[in-house]
Amino acid sequence: MEEDRKPEPGNQFKTVGLILACVLAGIVAVALGLMLADALILYAYESSGGQPMLYVMERVEPGENVVVPLTERDFVDHPALDVVIRGGERNPSAWEWGAGDRRFIGGVRVSYAESRALQDAYGPDRETWVYPHLEYEGAYYVVVTT
Repeated sequence: MEEDRKPEPGNQFKTVGLILACVLAGIVAVALGLMLADALILYAYESSGGQPMLYVMERVEPGENVVVPLTERDFVDHPALDVVIRGGERNPSAWEWGAGDRRFIGGVRVSYAESRALQDAYGPDRETWVYPHLEYEGAYYVVVTT
């Protein structure tokens, strides 16, 4: 006889509300878990000793490559670039033997975020894989990040 009884409408709303609350709590827990995993992975990368580097090479002539003039804003946006091209990390080697048109002028460790920003701004063209040449005070530079 009790099977013939219909459940009260108030109980149905409580059940639906409980299910919705559980679903929302699950979504929040998954999102927080993904954020924590991302933070831990980034921390592991940066503390592994495999921190990215910025290397700058000077060229005599840009050739047929795209030339990007550097401005003060570029140096403000990318302090590592400023340190290597104009600052204390500038230590140009001799012009490379056998290829007298280029030389290594310096390198510095950068964060993963800075490495990505430098790669996006001054990295190779995605179709041709040719690096642009940066021009500053009459000299041409190629920027490479690891």
